[in-house]
Amino acid sequence: MYDFESRLNRKITGAVKWQARNTKQEEYSEDIIPLSVADMEFKVMDEVKEALHEAVDIYDPYGYQGCTEAYLESVCDWMRKRHHAEIEKEWIVTSDGVVDALKRSVERFTNPGEGVIIFTPVYPPFFKAAACNETRVLECPLLNDHENYSIDFDTFEKLAQDPRTTMLLLCSPHNPVGRVYSREELNKIVSICKKNHLWLIADEIHHDLILEGVSFTSMLEYVKEYNHIVVCTSASKSFNLAGLKLSNILIPDIDARNQYIGGDHFSINPFSMAATQCAYEKGERWLKEMMQVVKKNNEICKQFFQEYFPKSSFPRLQGTYLMWINMNSYYANEDEMFEDLYDVAKFVVNRGSTFGKEGMGYMRINLALPTHLLEESLNRLKQLVEKNKKI
Repeated sequence: MYDFESRLNRKITGAVKWQARNTKQEEYSEDIIPLSVADMEFKVMDEVKEALHEAVDIYDPYGYQGCTEAYLESVCDWMRKRHHAEIEKEWIVTSDGVVDALKRSVERFTNPGEGVIIFTPVYPPFFKAAACNETRVLECPLLNDHENYSIDFDTFEKLAQDPRTTMLLLCSPHNPVGRVYSREELNKIVSICKKNHLWLIADEIHHDLILEGVSFTSMLEYVKEYNHIVVCTSASKSFNLAGLKLSNILIPDIDARNQYIGGDHFSINPFSMAATQCAYEKGERWLKEMMQVVKKNNEICKQFFQEYFPKSSFPRLQGTYLMWINMNSYYANEDEMFEDLYDVAKFVVNRGSTFGKEGMGYMRINLALPTHLLEESLNRLKQLVEKNKKI
């Protein structure tokens, strides 16, 4: 059994989400665990730490580094075992991060003035990535039927049919609503993109974080029928390695790959490579145990909000470790809501409006933390309910 119970103090190490402040710009004390930015409050598996220690000697001196054959094989093996996807080593182009790859894709595959479609609400960097080449952001809001989210294919197709529209940025699984798209939905997405000659750039960074009873299908399954697909992956979300900044961008078509790379030289951080390779070779059990904690935390959160905020609503979590909660029945004003959450309850979560206008009045909760620390946070929220009679 791995350790998913230890209380970490990441404030002293400068962790980004631990630098959060309340609405008065006051710092929180070290006992307040943020439930915001999507990294985990879990220790990295020991095997990865050992691999990093060994890498200090193996890769000395620390010059410009290319991918080793063993690293490329570990990526291919993981995709085969975990996602039933047969990929070639040549498809792999490394990147510091998926967001960087989204931006590079827009810069390389579109022209200024063209349209880039995103399904909203969505991870905030999608908005900037879609606009980074003087391109137009075309929002296609997800249909929301009592927190059951689905793609509005009528609107999507209308946007795609415009000859000035040239790309779809797809978040799959979808952050923040936790949807894992069905094969039928993905078939329609690919069909519309192919019919209208859109580049399809899929952010699949959460692809390993799938809840029990749910089946994830990668866009890699469609690359033989459509060559304008780029799939962005990483071990960072799956194994809590985001700070090592390494993603694997899978580009099967050689012309697309050359266009993406251009004349640039790509090197890789040897320590990031060692950690990712180890995670892919030895991390399956750690990942399984971690997702059991997420499942338990999701159930605890669901029960808590059903009891103490019975007019709140949330979709069924299918993928990611992020819970998306509609609080509009309690607050007419989002600023007022976060004054209560941040200042009174010290319940540090993400504002829904940062994911697009459809997220106004929502909050996103990170469930990847020890259960007893989640319960501490929920207890502070419970005290808010008891003090605030209007809730």
